[in-house]
Amino acid sequence: MSRLIPSLLVAASGLVAMTGCAPTASTEQTASAAPVRQCVFQDQIQSFRVRDQALYIRGSGKTVFQLETASYCPDLESAIGIAFLPQRGMTSLCTGDWTQVVPTGAPPITPCRVRVVKRLTEAEVAALPARDRP
Repeated sequence: MSRLIPSLLVAASGLVAMTGCAPTASTEQTASAAPVRQCVFQDQIQSFRVRDQALYIRGSGKTVFQLETASYCPDLESAIGIAFLPQRGMTSLCTGDWTQVVPTGAPPITPCRVRVVKRLTEAEVAALPARDRP
């Protein structure tokens, strides 16, 4: 039986090596399939609205992004303004990014962890209730 185990290991390693040679998609196809990250610069944020765990921010022009809090942030709902804590020198927020938002004007101020979910289309912005539209 002790000879059987090394033989099985050699056979299994051969299968792993063979699967490494399997054809893969070209890098052009992979690059074109990757979603484009949409971003907003933090200093271009003009307004915001909070609804439950969703934070909607309006950037320059008509761009509106949806952010989602990692947990309930009670200070965010009564905030007069918001500020983002810089994360490793980030000046922009892009879809998929995590950062911290600090509500201003509502002591005690507790930072909230948020993730940029997506940039809303004009139709999605129009579909938001007026109280949620930044």
